[in-house]
Order: sequence, then structure tokens, then C-alpha cells
Amino acid sequence: MVETKPIGLVAGRDNLPFHVLTEIKRRNAKSVVIGLKGEVAPGLAGKADVYREIEVGQIETMLDFLKNEKVVDLVMAGKVGKRAIFEGRFDSRFQRLLQDLPEKNDDAVLLAVVAEFERNGFRVAKQTDYLQRLLAPSGAILGQVTPREMEDLRLGFRMAKAIGDLDIGQSVVVKEGVVLAVEAIEGTDEAIIRGGNLGGPGVIVVKVSKPKQDERFDVPTVGRTTIESMSKVKAGILGVEADKTLITEKEEMIALAREHNIKIIALDQFVLDSAGCSRSSDRV
Repeated sequence: MVETKPIGLVAGRDNLPFHVLTEIKRRNAKSVVIGLKGEVAPGLAGKADVYREIEVGQIETMLDFLKNEKVVDLVMAGKVGKRAIFEGRFDSRFQRLLQDLPEKNDDAVLLAVVAEFERNGFRVAKQTDYLQRLLAPSGAILGQVTPREMEDLRLGFRMAKAIGDLDIGQSVVVKEGVVLAVEAIEGTDEAIIRGGNLGGPGVIVVKVSKPKQDERFDVPTVGRTTIESMSKVKAGILGVEADKTLITEKEEMIALAREHNIKIIALDQFVLDSAGCSRSSDRV
């Protein structure tokens, strides 16, 4: 597919924006990137055709920049710290958005931002439109889980879906039928450390999409840093939702997981209904 119009990217932290840029270049489109100040990964500026760093709460500046660059199609990718969303330096337009919200959870704020972009003529794409190849395929990715471990994975999946429905987080840490930690404002990595410290070696981490996930932002993502956090507490298994979770740095992630004896499995209803996943493909 060849694009003739520029594609805008609002880029947060970690490496998802790099993957989006790769896809934009594959489409032969001009990349116009807003790097969110204090969040964006170093090195992204040098890979964009047009780049400007703007603070998270400066919506007016973002809109003006994108309009001047003739952008219509827009992608949002990369994490934004929840504290940055709620504690940043906001312009008057962003302040009005916040004032009009009956609830100020992160989903509500991000939905309001997306709606503001769309009111101004932008088309905000699903992240998965640009990152399809990163979605986790169903089944064992590394290692073999036992029936007992599958029971904990089922528990973790149910609990993660429940907290996601309440817009609290997307991840839980479980062990032997006990929920040890749920992700909140601190993020997945810190929740892993907290749960691992409580449960000791062998805890299981499960990350899923929210039941009402808006794929224009905040698609669940795991990668090398997830395994690094798990290795610090000697966690045993990472379970993610199949076809809903993005895996970045997959080769490095699997190699690190193998080094620390961490199993990885992508869960869907078929896998959850099974007694266990008896075969590992060690897929890369």
C-alpha cells in the first residue's frame, strides 16, 4: 500500500513509536511526529521526517503543528505516564477537556483527547492498524505450563478483565489461587515487583486488554522490560491475551525469558478451556 499524504504520530515512551514509524515508511508516507516531552524515547527524532517535541497537556500547540503539516491521519503510540496525564502543565483547551469530564480516569481523559483531535478534522487510527504484526499469536510461546499453572492463569485472566472493566489497570500477579497485586497508577512493571515481593518466586503475571478497549490508544504491550521486571522477583510465567496484546523486541524478550526460566503463553478462550498447554513452539 502506498500513502500519498503525511501520517502523524503522537509518540510516548518505549519503542512502539519506532514500530509505527517503520510501518509509515513501508507505506511510503511522510512521517510527522509529535514527541511528548518527558515521555518520548531518545532517538525517535532522528528517524522522523518532521519532528517536534511538545508537552503532554499542550493540545492547542499539537493541533496547530499537525494542521500546518497538512496531517489528517494520526496514530497515537507509546506509553504516557498516568502522572503526566494528571499532573502536567495544561493549556486552556486541555483544562476545558478535563473540566467537562464526569470521571477523570485515564481512559476518559484519553478518549476526550481523541475526540478533540477528531473534532478538528483528524482521523485517529487504531494502533493495531499499524502494529498488526506485533500481536501475540494464541498458544505457548515459550515453555510448557502445567494444569495447576493453567488454573492460576485462568484466575489471573478473569481478575485482569475485571479490573480492566473498572479502568483500574490491565495486569495482575497471582500465585496458587491468590491475587497478590493488581496494576493501578504505578504501571505493570511496578505491579510485578510488588506482587513478586509478596508472593516470592514462581508468581504468575497476566496482562489482558480491557473489555471495552479502545485500540486507538493503550493497547496492552509487553516486551523485554516486562521480562526484566519479572526476573527481579523470579516470576515463573507471563500470560498475555492472544491477538490483543502487542509483543515488542520479541527475540530479545524470549531469549531473556529462557535465561530466567520464565514461560510465556498467549491466552484465548480455546487455551483457557484446555487442561494446559502441552506443547511449546518457542516461537520468535
